[in-house]
Amino acid sequence: MAQLAPLKLEVPGEREFVEANRAREFVALWTEQLTAHRQEVQAILSDDNNDASAEADLANVVLCDRIRLSDKSFSDEAAEIIAAFLKEPFMGGRSIASGILYAELDDIIAGRMTEMGLHVLQTICDAFVNAKLVDVNLSDNAIGQQGIGACQTVLSMPSLERLALCNNGLSEATMAEVADILTKDESGTGCIAANLTKIHFYNNMSGEGGCKQFARILEKSSKFTDIRFSSTRAGKTGSDIVASALDAALEEGRNANLEKLDLCDNNFGNKASQDALFRALGCTTCLKYLDLRDCDLEDDGVKKVCHALFESDSALEHLDLSGNNVGRRGAKQIADYIRDSGGKLKVLCLDDNDLTSRGVVHIASAFHGSEDGHAIERLQLNCTMCGAIGARALIDAFGPDGKDLPHLKKICLDGNSFKEDIVGELEVAFDNRLVEMEENDSDGEADDDLSDEDSDEEDDDEEEQNGEVDALTDAMNKSLVV
Repeated sequence: MAQLAPLKLEVPGEREFVEANRAREFVALWTEQLTAHRQEVQAILSDDNNDASAEADLANVVLCDRIRLSDKSFSDEAAEIIAAFLKEPFMGGRSIASGILYAELDDIIAGRMTEMGLHVLQTICDAFVNAKLVDVNLSDNAIGQQGIGACQTVLSMPSLERLALCNNGLSEATMAEVADILTKDESGTGCIAANLTKIHFYNNMSGEGGCKQFARILEKSSKFTDIRFSSTRAGKTGSDIVASALDAALEEGRNANLEKLDLCDNNFGNKASQDALFRALGCTTCLKYLDLRDCDLEDDGVKKVCHALFESDSALEHLDLSGNNVGRRGAKQIADYIRDSGGKLKVLCLDDNDLTSRGVVHIASAFHGSEDGHAIERLQLNCTMCGAIGARALIDAFGPDGKDLPHLKKICLDGNSFKEDIVGELEVAFDNRLVEMEENDSDGEADDDLSDEDSDEEDDDEEEQNGEVDALTDAMNKSLVV
């Protein structure tokens, strides 16, 4: 039997404050779309069944399985009009809300006073009381402790698999409420956290205490494929807690299918957190995306990260190690990983590090040697103290007409120090792949302080590191033996 996919309802137009009349316009548009879709479904059912059977089937058809209310700020009355439409049976069939699985409810109370905003949130969320939501985005709503209560209808659904709470201003206390909802198991059938495949917390202010609550969620998890916990004011102690919880969640064999991990703007400067991160990453055999930007890793931490990624044998496509005080020694470790990973990496971001041209030479050299050319599509080396030596190494790595990097789409080199003739060489080589360099220092003095002594120091430091990383690897391998 032919089938039509359910519709997605959206609020049209640009960002705006929605009053009652505008909400009625949305409802009228949705009614028109749903009626036309229903007629198409009815025609298909009538071709396959008798009239009575077709009518019975039609009453149970899901006409819409997703809704996007994002980027509109609703008045109380507007929210009530939309909620009423979603809850009422549609043309004698089931309610629209009852069939919705995906709800984009981000940024729907901007500019509202707290009491009014909470009323709007609760009105909209309560409309889904009979739904079995799978994916909910509540980001960009100013949710305090009261806000969690207003959203409880959607947050406490056993069917929930994917949840985003980014830029909500979540405090430690609010995170505790979220963790309570996601980890409680009143019926003995399991908690929501155990069923989640995606969780995003970004740009909140939950601090160290919020890290403890996030650790509670990780402790109960088993199916995560996408984790984002970044820019939450974690500090060193909080970041230690997150690294340790992640280590436990992965070493115990849970969350084995993790594909995306964003821990940007945590602080993994402590040896303990770096070691925990090393063990955790070593277990991520399915990882494709890793963001560790601004994590205070420095060369020692980057060495461990790269070694763990190699040990995991994951097909990583996106790696961001920007803003980690990485020098030439760390650049060599990154280059070794690029070389050893078999040319699978598509995006490499190393902005705001002290690589110097020597470090960039290491990176450039790693792209040589692949028979079919490296898979890299985007290379970011903004603000890396790179000069002419590094620039020419990159041009050499690109090869004639880009034959050695055939998939490269963008290369970012702004905030470095290239004289005009070097800029010209870069422009000729990379053409429109080279992103505009507005902050280039045309004095071109970045390479003046390079010396052969630095290379000797790199070799000495690396020998010292190898013993420690090898010991960690042995310990990790022993923990994986059944």
